[in-house]
Amino acid sequence: MRANLWIKLFCFLLLVPCAFICPLGLALAENEEQADELGEGRIWIPRLAFPPSDPTAPAGYLPLWNRDISMEYLKYTFYLSIAKGLEVTKKESDFYLRLGGRIYLDFVHYFEDLNDLGPDGFGLRTVQIDVDGRFSEKWLYRLSIGGMTNGGKFDGSEGYVDDAYVTYVGEKTAWIFGQQNEPISLEQLESSLAITFMERALPNALVPGKNLGVGFRTTRNQWSLSAGLFGGNLPNAKDGGNQGVGFTGRFVFQPERGAQNKVVHLGGSISYRGVTGSDAVYYRYRPESGLTDVRYVNTGDIYSVDRLKLLGLEAAFASGPLSFQAEYMTAAVDRDSAYDNLRFYGWYAYVSWFLAGGSRKYFPQEAIFGYPEIQSKWGALEFAARYSMIDLNSGSVPGGRERNITLGLNWYINRRFRLMAEYLWIFCDQNANDDGTVIGGDRPRIFQMRFQVRF
Repeated sequence: MRANLWIKLFCFLLLVPCAFICPLGLALAENEEQADELGEGRIWIPRLAFPPSDPTAPAGYLPLWNRDISMEYLKYTFYLSIAKGLEVTKKESDFYLRLGGRIYLDFVHYFEDLNDLGPDGFGLRTVQIDVDGRFSEKWLYRLSIGGMTNGGKFDGSEGYVDDAYVTYVGEKTAWIFGQQNEPISLEQLESSLAITFMERALPNALVPGKNLGVGFRTTRNQWSLSAGLFGGNLPNAKDGGNQGVGFTGRFVFQPERGAQNKVVHLGGSISYRGVTGSDAVYYRYRPESGLTDVRYVNTGDIYSVDRLKLLGLEAAFASGPLSFQAEYMTAAVDRDSAYDNLRFYGWYAYVSWFLAGGSRKYFPQEAIFGYPEIQSKWGALEFAARYSMIDLNSGSVPGGRERNITLGLNWYINRRFRLMAEYLWIFCDQNANDDGTVIGGDRPRIFQMRFQVRF
């Protein structure tokens, strides 16, 4: 049932433009005014053009695949391009809509030790549809439907609402209403299109992710502040239950803001959430490989939880082609007096280097890194190395301890395509047994690649 729903929704989004482009069986008018005079059942003839995808291209013949498609219909202009997908604008209005998305095609080979991590080969890690734009100058919106893949296959069964919010942009402050990222963790707030490694590091297991709430963000000369009140997320295939209500805030200091080719980022975040009802809380995470269903570190269900408290510290430095980034996360789980309180923690650090041009792009207002600057027509090559660890052993909960070492190579072909390759060494303790479903103490290695497409 869920698969049919997502597939139908996907087809609907593709067919909507066709409803405008192919109005068969209706009388045609020559212009907008005439369409009004002719009455019901008559439409204005769309004006169709095929401009070159590169405005600087020399005049003359260009093949169709090197052109964009532009169509005017009544007050609307539809522009279809490989670079930005489908864009819709309205005359004499600030309205703007963009329909795009992303596809991650992964390849994985497991060098297994004690456990079966799944089949080697290709699989779809993510298929996501994004709709974003603005209603007016100050009101923006975004809707994205993520997942839609299960076991590397596109069947819609794991589809979920990723982002669903509107934003009011004031002079110095932005307010966000709806499902959004809680403002915690530099790596979590960065888009998966731009993160340095194929998967976020192990401490991401402690991060609350995206939930319904009201948040704000403000920035000044050398600092930025974001905070909000959040409940649970929209019902989806990922999780459910009563997740309580909480406060999350993040502060970032940027002492070198305004300096060219140099970024110094120092930040911290806190989160406090009261848990109501009898629903369980759990923490678990894959071994930084998206196609396996094994989650070595897994607390299982934790009951009788009163409060969840989270503290995060983050630091980043970038100068030209060189960058460094690190985070530390610790989570405290307070339970009823009959049970012991728990504390989990994790951290990661990585360094990256761009060869022959290129650098990470920093957005000071959001205090995050985005897709890197590419200075060569051949793209940019990035070498990266990361160490990450997480410890979910605490008191009566033996959730496991895992340490990973990753070497990565990224080829940023252009803003639409990226090719990634990684080799991982994984070290698990005896409690890292996926809540008793696999053998603890595993030491596998993983080679994986990703072809990333943005449209």
